[in-house]
Amino acid sequence: MPVFAYKAIDATGALVEGRAEAADEASLATRLQATGILPLDVAPVRAGKGPATGRRSGRAPKPGDITTLTRELAILLAAGQPLEQALVTLSEGAGVISALSARILARVRAGASLSTSLEEQGATFPKLYVNMVRAGESSGTLDVVLERLAELRERGEKTREMVVSAMLYPAILVVVSLSSVFLLLAFVVPQFETIFKDAGAALPTPTAIVIAVGRFAQNYGWVVGLGIVAAVIAVRRLLAIPGPRLAWDKVALRLPLFGPLLRLLVTARFCRTLSTLVGNGVDLPTAIALSRDVISNTAVATAMETVMSGVRQGRGLAEPLAEIGVFPPLAVQMLRVGEETGRIDMTAAHIADAYERKLEAAIKRLVTLVEPALIIILGLAVGGIVMSILLAVISINDLAF
Repeated sequence: MPVFAYKAIDATGALVEGRAEAADEASLATRLQATGILPLDVAPVRAGKGPATGRRSGRAPKPGDITTLTRELAILLAAGQPLEQALVTLSEGAGVISALSARILARVRAGASLSTSLEEQGATFPKLYVNMVRAGESSGTLDVVLERLAELRERGEKTREMVVSAMLYPAILVVVSLSSVFLLLAFVVPQFETIFKDAGAALPTPTAIVIAVGRFAQNYGWVVGLGIVAAVIAVRRLLAIPGPRLAWDKVALRLPLFGPLLRLLVTARFCRTLSTLVGNGVDLPTAIALSRDVISNTAVATAMETVMSGVRQGRGLAEPLAEIGVFPPLAVQMLRVGEETGRIDMTAAHIADAYERKLEAAIKRLVTLVEPALIIILGLAVGGIVMSILLAVISINDLAF
């Protein structure tokens, strides 16, 4: 049975470290919780080595590292540890999280607040993150805010992983399909050209076209490959310019299949962030401004300026949202009800839950449609190549008789 190293907090709030055998990390965490211990980190131990955490203090913190830091800090504060002691606990050992915690600890010991210490880390902590921590410090609910921040980031990462995982198989299928067709054209089809020349017969038009394409792929395939790479780099640089990026994001919202999917994603992320911010005491205009920062589509982010102006003018949230025409009417109507009842945070959370489920279902439907479509296209391409070769073979046999 594998051995795992763990770091946990006992009932007194003290740090506990040790090793134990378990079937997997989840079963060990469950066993520790059953004894009244809150696990912070559980990692497998390799033979002759320490825990296989995969962390190195030399690299910059990744979003997943920030989420882990947030979760562990929330657990320590909820267990009753003071902020400074909690940071000391996290800074022990090696790894990215420990190094980052040590830098934050040094600033806190120098008299800076946690929010200021986080802000001084540059782009490591987003503006939304820093402002939520600042609100938690002001209200004395830092542990609750960090807990909600961890949940917010974990939900965002789950949504992102769901999208990436769903599109991974179609992407692999496209690469395999294009590679298969290229190999047929560049290496298989040219082998038949010599046979057809020796027969001295006029080739059928489809066969002549396939052979010409195969010859081109064999001689200039590398040029096409470089052209594709250059085109991708050029498009990426073009989309880094505000004007073209805004135009593309507007088009993306109107695409037949991906447009509705993008709207679901924007609605879920905006409402989830808005719910978390308002629920932690952030005023509505500031919450909208910070929620806008999590929207990657610049067309929607630009439209949110109209919403913020409407809120500052006293028109509320739902009316300006309806005017920009980005969010689904049902979501806007639910937010209007939330405004009227004074529970916009709870209503936004329910909307986020509903649209995250819709997003997951929509992605599954899209993948279900894309997979057979790609298989059919690949089959038609390969079948067309094979049929063109068979036509030439049949025509040569007819001449022989």
